[in-house]
Amino acid sequence: MNWLAPLPVALLIAGCGVPPNQVVPLRDGTLRATTYVQAADHCREKGSTARMLGKAPAEQGVLFRCE
Repeated sequence: MNWLAPLPVALLIAGCGVPPNQVVPLRDGTLRATTYVQAADHCREKGSTARMLGKAPAEQGVLFRCE
């Protein structure tokens, strides 16, 4: 049973290595990002400009659209 001891540590390390999804599409066509910079970078990668719409509900990032 000693082989089980390293398992939680390995799972913890593996979980920390996964980057969070930075841009989340919402039902109404707007997008949510953690920061304004991430929103601007996302739109720039798509060849457009970010139009900021304000803070996301519960201040969980920013709402934006790529135009």
